[in-house]
Amino acid sequence: MSRKSFWDAERMGLSLRVGAMAAVLGLVVLAAEQRLSQSVSAQEIAAAETMPRPVPARGAPVQATPTPSAHEDYFPSHFPEPTGDPQPLPPQF
Repeated sequence: MSRKSFWDAERMGLSLRVGAMAAVLGLVVLAAEQRLSQSVSAQEIAAAETMPRPVPARGAPVQATPTPSAHEDYFPSHFPEPTGDPQPLPPQF
């Protein structure tokens, strides 16, 4: 084995080790970031619960939440069951 191929193999091994360490470190950082983004502190919960809610002014009309139309709120249970025989399939392409 020549000296040049030995140094090339050593450089390749070092590159692989550095790449593996960078990948592991990146995964650890991503996992920690995801965990931190999902956790909510007790102070944030208390602040949200005690936050004053806006009260409409006297005499102002109270707006009810709009009911969704049939196009926005599609659920098969909102429609009657189909009746009659099934129609034939359309021709294939």
